[in-house]
Amino acid sequence: MADTHAWQPTRPFSRALVVAAHPDDAEFGAAGTIARWVAMGTDVRYLVVTDGASGSADPAMTRERLRVLREAEQRAACAALGVSDVTFLGYDDGYLESTLALRRQVAATIRRHRPEAIITFDPQVRWRRDGIVNHPDHRAVGEVVLDCINPAASTRLWDPTLIDEGLEPWDVAEVWLMAFGQGEVVVDISETFERKIAALRAHETQLAGWDPTGRVSEWTARHGERIGAAHGEAFDVLRLRVLDEDGSLPVRDKPPTNAKPAR
Repeated sequence: MADTHAWQPTRPFSRALVVAAHPDDAEFGAAGTIARWVAMGTDVRYLVVTDGASGSADPAMTRERLRVLREAEQRAACAALGVSDVTFLGYDDGYLESTLALRRQVAATIRRHRPEAIITFDPQVRWRRDGIVNHPDHRAVGEVVLDCINPAASTRLWDPTLIDEGLEPWDVAEVWLMAFGQGEVVVDISETFERKIAALRAHETQLAGWDPTGRVSEWTARHGERIGAAHGEAFDVLRLRVLDEDGSLPVRDKPPTNAKPAR
C-alpha cells in the first residue's frame, strides 16, 4: 500500500474508548495497540455491546453459561492489557441492529468518558477475498459509533435527556477503524506483542485449546514488515480534530460536526 505509514503520535491520548461487538474482538484486532497506549499513560476503557453467548460449537454449552464465562474472560483480558474499566451492554450475540436505543447508550458512554480516540470496526467491511465474511454485529457496532460521532455524542440537542443526566456533548479527535488489517496506519507493537498474546489467551472458550501465538505472529509480522517493525497492527484512522502538543484538550482545525455551511 503506497500510503502506508507508521503511527507517529503528537502526544499520548489522555483517554481512549474501545467499542467492540463481542468479548475477544479487541484482543484480536487491536490489543497490541491498546497495550502500547496504556504504557504511554492513556486511560483506556472498553464498551462490549453483546453478551457473546452465541460463540460456541460445544453441544454441552448453554447461552447462559457462556455469557458468564465470556464476561469473565473479557475482564481477564482487560487486566492483562491494563484497561481501566469494561462495560457490558448485554445485547444478544448475533442479533445486533443499529437502533436509536443502542446509539443513545453508546453516545452516553462517549459523553461520560470523553475519549480523544475511539477504536471500533469499519462498518464498510463486509467480506474479504481470502474467505472472510465480516460478522453483522461488527458492522452494526461500527455504524453505531460513526452515528454517535455525528450527531449523537457531539450535538447538544440530539437527545436533551442526555444533558439532563449531566452528559454534555463531546467531540472525539480520532476514530481508529479495525478493518481486517487493511488499514493504512500501522502501529509498531513489537514491545507489546506478548501482552496481546496474553490477553488473547484469556479467551479460553474461543480458543478451545488452540495456541494463538503462531498464527497471530504471522498476521502482525506481515503488518509490521510494512513499516520495518517486527510486529504491527493496521487501522484506518479518521482524524477529526488536531491534537495539541501540551496535553490539553484537542483543538479544532475545522468547523464543528454540526455546523451548517453559510448561505
